[in-house]
Amino acid sequence: MGDNQSEPFRWWFLLSWLGLDAPCVVLTWTWATSRAAGTPLPARPAAALFLVVWFIYLSDRLIDVTRCQDWTQATGRLRFGRDFRSLFWVCQVLCLAGIGSILWAGLPIEVIRRAAWVAVGVGLHFLLFVVPLVLRIKLPGKEFGVGLFFALGAYACLGATAQTLPLLISIALVVAYNCLVIAARDAASDQANDPGAASAWWQTIDRDLLWLGAAFTLAAALAAALADERAFYLSLAAAFVLLTALHRFAQRLSGDAVRALADFALFAPLPVMTVASRVL
Repeated sequence: MGDNQSEPFRWWFLLSWLGLDAPCVVLTWTWATSRAAGTPLPARPAAALFLVVWFIYLSDRLIDVTRCQDWTQATGRLRFGRDFRSLFWVCQVLCLAGIGSILWAGLPIEVIRRAAWVAVGVGLHFLLFVVPLVLRIKLPGKEFGVGLFFALGAYACLGATAQTLPLLISIALVVAYNCLVIAARDAASDQANDPGAASAWWQTIDRDLLWLGAAFTLAAALAAALADERAFYLSLAAAFVLLTALHRFAQRLSGDAVRALADFALFAPLPVMTVASRVL
């Protein structure tokens, strides 16, 4: 299963293929940050965050479908986007309707202000890393930008304090690492369809991600031992362990399986923090 062809459809791919993995992940870590900091996560900002991120990822998939150069190297996820474009358009309309309803019902002004600043950054990221209208070539490093904006999504909902800033940085790191693990496995597809991906400019990515994952796991474990937000950092350590193990055995799986499992690894806060809240 180490070839470049995608696997046949499996039910557990659906979250990734529908673009629902990203909004679920960002909401999971925003919830984890809220729990760790003792800050409430209001329902409306959380729902708006989910819908905005889903809309962005649906749009990104449609753009990737339009710009795909070699369908023989395309992942199953990309082929699904091609075959069900109408479904993606319908989901986008539903997202916009939901966002409009939430805005009509009302959001705190500070949430809107923070979200506006994040939107400017997302727009710049889009123009530099997704559709390079200004420079005509995709800049390298989009994986780090994705990690940053997942953290900023949590910031838009919760704000930032001296207590939450390390938590937000942690989100950026673990999501970026997730993206790098996926990029390492999707190297052949990215070479044909996404020359700005990490595998194109990071020649030793396969080796380096192993020791980076080990280092991040150790750092998260030490933070869990020393910091007050023990459950959060245990979740972080668990996510890094799972992602590092996945990278180690990635060539035994298809790119579609690696992507789906990498996203599942980022749901680590759900079981870890739930159990820790009863034990610690």
